[in-house]
Amino acid sequence: MANDRIHRNPAPVIPGISDSVRVSSGDLLFVSGAVGFEADGSVPESFERAIELTYAELERALQAGGASFEDLVRVNVYITHLDQEKLATWRTTRDRVVSAPEPSASTVIGVYSLFNDSKIEIDAIAAV
Repeated sequence: MANDRIHRNPAPVIPGISDSVRVSSGDLLFVSGAVGFEADGSVPESFERAIELTYAELERALQAGGASFEDLVRVNVYITHLDQEKLATWRTTRDRVVSAPEPSASTVIGVYSLFNDSKIEIDAIAAV
């Protein structure tokens, strides 16, 4: 299956993103908002830990649908009380935990609150 990453010319200087992803064939897997909780069901104390657990949940959802991070074509990331420090933490942590040679088309959205006081939530579309 061919999923082409498309870049505007001149492209905006934003690290770790693709402008667009063209899906040429295959099925789409839609993953609803993934959030990460500790084993006891509590919200992680640190934002970095919340990111790690949320991406672990997203990866489990993708695997259940026969996909992986490499198959992601669209990602929406919702972060509570987003600021430059949280954005930098998210980028660094995402780059460490997500194994994909090409990033998906993505949007990061600052929100006031999320489900069950989560700090981050991610919904995604994968082409499988």
